[in-house]
Parts: sequence; structure tokens; C-alpha cells
Amino acid sequence: MTDILENRCPGCFRENQGKPTCTYQDCGWTVGDQPDSPLYLPPGTLLGDDYVIGKVRGHGGFGITYRGWSKSIKTRIAIKEFLPDRFAGRTQGPEVNVHTKQKENFNYGLRKFQEEAENLAKFQQSPVIVTVLKHLAANGTGYMIMDFVDGVTLEEYLEEHGNKISWERAWAILSPVMDALREVHSVGLLHRDIAPDNIYITQNKSVKLLDFGSARRDTDAKTRNVNSTLKPGYAPEEQYRKKGEQGPWTDVYGLCATFYRCITGQLPLESIERFRRDNLQSPSSLGIKLPKDHEAALMKGLTVYAEDRWQSIDELQQALRKPEGAFFSWGRQTGSV
Repeated sequence: MTDILENRCPGCFRENQGKPTCTYQDCGWTVGDQPDSPLYLPPGTLLGDDYVIGKVRGHGGFGITYRGWSKSIKTRIAIKEFLPDRFAGRTQGPEVNVHTKQKENFNYGLRKFQEEAENLAKFQQSPVIVTVLKHLAANGTGYMIMDFVDGVTLEEYLEEHGNKISWERAWAILSPVMDALREVHSVGLLHRDIAPDNIYITQNKSVKLLDFGSARRDTDAKTRNVNSTLKPGYAPEEQYRKKGEQGPWTDVYGLCATFYRCITGQLPLESIERFRRDNLQSPSSLGIKLPKDHEAALMKGLTVYAEDRWQSIDELQQALRKPEGAFFSWGRQTGSV
């Protein structure tokens, strides 16, 4: 590997002229660094014939995402590893060890992980959905090889901009997400986890939709652990029920909850807490300025009962026509772009 990456940091794969410490703040790799968890593959680990593992970028209950490098096309990539810590672990070396009596659940989740990769690969031409380049099996588990996206999550962007943004800017950021969801729904798929931490804003100001996570939610449903991965405030009531009927209206709720969070700086009240008495405040009652018809459309998308919501993203988009002054910029909201 030395000849391949001699001028690149083994943690983030940016050029560093062979320096012993990476100078990029979001990496900070130093010679001799060890992974923060025994679950993590160390930087420099080879995956198949083409891919090199770098530093961990994210870790959830069902998997680990690494920075990576493709030797064949000489570019940075993201590598997502299926490793549900309820079912498996890693004690020594790269091989994944499945826990006693969890083989069936692990294998079920692994199949769903592969199906997810295959489904996402259908959208390689989408400018918003992160491209899955390949799925491969190694180390007793599965991996998705994906385009590397450099930027910040919408959650981080909000934190950098005073915890909330104008309605016009929120619309400009989330309009591409609506386009992507319409495309996903057209082939019978759902996202089911729309939230600011799954929306990425890149350095070139484009918007990307991440982490469909269908393998995680399907496995949770099979193992009767339905609520473990839901995000309070963003999940509609049907996701809390084992037999709750989910459809495009489920993503409508998550998207409208994300709009609400962006413009008010607050999470909507948890959907299951709104059954008896719905105390969700409208944005205007919180002093937020937006067109009345847009507010009505947003609140309809946040209705507790699925049948009372917009039934499709297309319906929501028609109600949320482009407002005057909708724009997106990395700069702070000073009135200029």
C-alpha cells in the first residue's frame, strides 16, 4: 500500500506529502494511531483487490462508514460495512464474528443490506441520491462502495447558522430532496428516515440524500425491535406500530418535520404524543415568517393521522410552490448571497 498512498494521508486520503500527521482538522490522523473501537477496521486495511479502508466517518447500531480509496480509479470513496452490534462483533483481525443464536438475524439483515445496495444502484443518474458503485462480500459481512461526499449534514449546517434558517433558504435546500423522493417513490421504494442528519450539503452547494437504511428497519421489524432506530420528532405514528401502514405519506411527514426543524429551530412534538391532544405550534405562532398557504401545506404534512396528510410528495410539492427569494448559499443570512 505504501507505493499507492505514499503522498496521501491513510486516514482521509487527501494529499499530505507523506507527513506523519494529517493537517486537516476533520481527520487529524497520526502515525501509530489505533482505531477508537475494536469493531473498526484499521486504516490501511485492504478490501478486495481495489479498496483501502481509512478512518471511520460514522458508526450506527447497524454499521460503520469509513473513508476509503479506490486504487483503480484513484479517488476517494465511502465504504459502508454491515456490522449490527446486536448480532455480531469483531474481536481479532478483520473477520466479523456472529453472536451465538444470532446467525439467522444476521444473515437476514445481510440479505436486506445487499438488496438496499441493489436498489440504490438504480439511481446512479440521480444528482441528489448518493451513488452506490458496488456491493461486495468480505470478512464475513457485506460492504457498499459509494461516492464520497465532502461537506456537512443539514444538522451541522443549522448549528453553524444560529440553529435555524429562513423559510426561503429551507425551501431551496429541501426542494432537491423532494425531487429525489418523488423519483424513489415512483419505483415503489421509501426512505423512512428523512431528518437533517441524513441530508448532506456538499462543498459545491449541492444537496445529497443519505442513508436509506432499509436493511436496518426491515431487520428491526423482523426482530420486533421496531422503535430502536426511530428518530423522535421526525417519525410519524405509523412507524411506531408493528402493523402501521407505511407509504409515501411516511416520507412526507419526515420531510415536513425537517422543514419545521429548519425554520423554527425546534423539533416537532413526537407524533405518538399528539394523539389525545395535539399541541404542535404553527411556525407563525412562534414568530416565523412564511406564506400562509405554505404554512398550511406544512402543517397538513405534519398531521398525526396518515390519511389526513398529503398522500404523495408530488401533492406536497404542488402546494409548496417556489417562494420568492428562495436561494442557497454557504454564507450566513445577511441578506446577500
